[in-house]
Amino acid sequence: MPALLEDPLTTLPAPATAKSAATLLLPRHATLKDKTRVTLYPIAHGPASVPTTLVEYLHREFSHEILRGSTYPMETPMDLTTYRDYWFGTFAVVALVDDEEITPGEGGLVEGRDWEKVCLGTFYIKPNYPGRCSHVCNAGFFTTPAARGRGVGNVMGETYLEFAPKLGYKYSVFNLVFANNTASIRIWEKLGFQVIGRVPRAARLANSEELVDALIIGRDLV
Repeated sequence: MPALLEDPLTTLPAPATAKSAATLLLPRHATLKDKTRVTLYPIAHGPASVPTTLVEYLHREFSHEILRGSTYPMETPMDLTTYRDYWFGTFAVVALVDDEEITPGEGGLVEGRDWEKVCLGTFYIKPNYPGRCSHVCNAGFFTTPAARGRGVGNVMGETYLEFAPKLGYKYSVFNLVFANNTASIRIWEKLGFQVIGRVPRAARLANSEELVDALIIGRDLV
């Protein structure tokens, strides 16, 4: 659900309040449907603060998602450097499984972990519009193969609703929720979002012979 005014090579600057508040956010702990304990780590200091091998893993999986052609509007994957800045350049969150060798908290973001096993997903938070409208935010969500059927999307959505207001954002807009992505729509409706618009025949998707409508989904964060 990338920002309407954004492409991978363009970044809208976050409000000053969001930049300062981001450094104060602490990791959030949650339990999945299968009782797995996870920690959701805020990334407030850019891609350099994320383990290189984790960024590489997420880039690889996100590239596969783009090539599948059903959830994001891009047609071709971006290179690693572009992805690093696109996803982690403003503010992001990474969901990792707690294991016996890692103390939940800051210690989980370290090289050497088996990312295919412990990384369940990630999302970013960015302004949806520039300048005087930058208090309206947008987010992009991605779950990994290890997350399937475990309720990770719902946990990341709950974390988004906790973190976004703390960053100073007042309203959330998702510009391109494809109408045939029913699983995603169910999550957002459960979390209090509403359809505030529709773009007819907005997308050429690999999982549909017909052009698919895009829903615009919003929620007050105040």
